[in-house]
Amino acid sequence: MVMFEPSVIPLNVLIDVHLRTHSSTSLHKMRGKYRSAVYVFSDAQADEVRRHINVFQCDSADPIVTMTLQYDGFKPLSKQLQDYYSNNMVKPFCTAYIDPKLSKIRQRFGQYCDIATPKPRSIKSTGS
Repeated sequence: MVMFEPSVIPLNVLIDVHLRTHSSTSLHKMRGKYRSAVYVFSDAQADEVRRHINVFQCDSADPIVTMTLQYDGFKPLSKQLQDYYSNNMVKPFCTAYIDPKLSKIRQRFGQYCDIATPKPRSIKSTGS
């Protein structure tokens, strides 16, 4: 489970990270499977999230599709997808999608987090 400590990184900063890095205005073809949402634990958090999304909406020409939902647990990912980035850093999905997002987070929100630049793991040869 991912937890956050409000004294280290405020909720509004986490919301901002999410909105700026997760296609918050896009109804792309995978949106039915992977929705854009902020999960909350209380009505107060839900109100704060909605207020922040509304402020963010003022700066966006497109409607924000990110939802505010009550947290009720997550399903674990399949083993093959767990720790995907660390295990597949040189694969096209990581270099095309994840690396640019991490770069954006480091540049804009670096003061709130310690995101080291991981080193790619060696690729095992399966043949001669």
